[in-house]
Amino acid sequence: MHSISRITAIATLAVLTTASAVSIASAAPVEAPASVTQSAIGDPGRAVPDISAADPNPVPAQVDPQAEYDQAIGAMAGAFSNANHDGSLVGTAIGVVIGCPLGALTGGTLTALVSAGMLTPVGVVGGCILGGTTLGGLGGIFAGALTGFPALADAAGRQYNRLHAQGLIAAPLNTDNR
Repeated sequence: MHSISRITAIATLAVLTTASAVSIASAAPVEAPASVTQSAIGDPGRAVPDISAADPNPVPAQVDPQAEYDQAIGAMAGAFSNANHDGSLVGTAIGVVIGCPLGALTGGTLTALVSAGMLTPVGVVGGCILGGTTLGGLGGIFAGALTGFPALADAAGRQYNRLHAQGLIAAPLNTDNR
């Protein structure tokens, strides 16, 4: 009997989704700019820009400071979230792998009063669950912070420089009066 594994089905679905998104984006019609006219020579295949419509003193586009701040905060939150998620995933997995056997050994021997020092099945299973959840949770928190905060600091520096270049944040003042 032929069967497809779950990972194969997910990978196939991801490839098909990506391929269809790319083909839809490449099939979108492209509009010509409004300032393109036919050449003065009369060549219908060659277009030149219409320079009579160009403004000699263009006015820079208005920048909405609140939208720029929101975009910067969103970029920082996204960078922290992505790095935090990766660290949490790895930290939780490592914590469970270490915590389950450790909990099974300690949980099984903590029932020594009942079983005279022998590992009991209930103690082993309960200890594995308790150790895995405890160290898995703590590992996820610490690894997430360990990977998330450097990414947040990097993104904050880049967003500060971007906002400063746009003139939305002033440079720090030198308060040293020597």
